[in-house]
Amino acid sequence: MMMKKFSSARLVAIVAFIMFACAGHAIADDLPLPTVLAKRGKLILADDGSKDCGGKTITDFNDGIGLKTALGSWERAAPKSNVWRSTWQEGMGHPPVAAYRGLDAQNLIVEVTFRYGDMTESWHNQFLRIAADQRPQLKGHIVSAWVNAKSRYTETGFVLEHVGRRDETTGSRGLRLDHQPINAEPKTGYTATLEIVDNEALFRMGDHVAYAMAEQIRMPKNLVSLTLGTTWHEIKRVRIWRAEANSEWETNKDTILKLRKPFTTRPR
Repeated sequence: MMMKKFSSARLVAIVAFIMFACAGHAIADDLPLPTVLAKRGKLILADDGSKDCGGKTITDFNDGIGLKTALGSWERAAPKSNVWRSTWQEGMGHPPVAAYRGLDAQNLIVEVTFRYGDMTESWHNQFLRIAADQRPQLKGHIVSAWVNAKSRYTETGFVLEHVGRRDETTGSRGLRLDHQPINAEPKTGYTATLEIVDNEALFRMGDHVAYAMAEQIRMPKNLVSLTLGTTWHEIKRVRIWRAEANSEWETNKDTILKLRKPFTTRPR
């Protein structure tokens, strides 16, 4: 009986801690947010913006990880700032991308702190997409996680997708894994966390929660890319960890997922 009381109290404490931490950025600005599906392993990448990027520069990190920022223009948000801002002009084609290459992992935790500007032009849009890829084997995305306030590339909302080959019979290209409402304001900093373990993915930002289970998620990953919208967008910090299953996930899963609206996986 005492064990049941302790477990229940602990569960309430865990959920309260997670919601408190996610309500803003984090408990401390430089500390990672709590994870629930995954348990952090080795830190693969910590990009605090101190290294130069943009243009034809490939920024090197430890263990052979390289960052290439392309499409649009990239510059520091202020002369001595470590925050990088992307801008884009009508007619430039694909929106800005920051790609972290050279990974070799199946299970990952990706954490991105970002914000975007106001829409002042008819062609402006606001979004962050975190994609876990296997290139060139898959011409698509194993997991594509969207904070999509406004863009034509997917449905508006907090979205999880798997993008694969086009099905010749149905015309679909992959799966819409989850689609939740979005509430994200311009000029406001957010931290989005994508956890991938085996065949599950959990995407969180503040009180937003998207979740999916699909066999395609198990594929090995060698690239994490960030695609940004066409107002100015800023990236403050990117961190990537190897991950393993969190032994407490099954206990906490139902409570965490109650924050979602029901959604059934369907062709994309």
